Amino acid sequence: MEQNVLKFEDGRKNRTSHVYSMQGNPRQATLAYIAGIIDGEGTIRIHKSKPYAKNKQKNYTYSAGIGVGMVEKRIPLLLQEIFGGALSEECVPDRRSIWRWQVSGRMSVFKILEELASYLILKQEHAYAVMEFCEDWHTPFSRQQGLNVQELQRREEAYQKLRKLNAVGAAATTKQESTREGEAIV
Repeated sequence: MEQNVLKFEDGRKNRTSHVYSMQGNPRQATLAYIAGIIDGEGTIRIHKSKPYAKNKQKNYTYSAGIGVGMVEKRIPLLLQEIFGGALSEECVPDRRSIWRWQVSGRMSVFKILEELASYLILKQEHAYAVMEFCEDWHTPFSRQQGLNVQELQRREEAYQKLRKLNAVGAAATTKQESTREGEAIV
């Protein structure tokens, strides 16, 4: 059994946590634990945004992301320490804060999912779909030029696949109140 010291940004004293090894490999145990967190509390998504007229974009934009939101700060902080990304606090009046860890960008998301995919259970198919989305990326010469039809169709199909995987008892085209506009959250 190894002991690690977590350092907190909010001034609390350092606490000792225990990382239990999985057949002598603490990294493997940590990845399995994180995969469980993402399976239960996380999102693996492809976000779709309308073209930004000011930049003269022709097409929708698609981006990959991973996130975890919890009322306890320690786990999102641990995720940030291991994988980087952003940590933010969402304050809701008369409620506990929600701490959100998020990573976006196809290369960062791909690397994280590459490490975690084999440990995921509920969201393994989602992870592989997003990895494929990130891996087969083709960019236009300029945003003004836009994407070719095949690349635009490939991105839209990946986005729709995640929406379908996320659908609960309803067609993927049904607008769900818990899903933000233009985002497939899994």
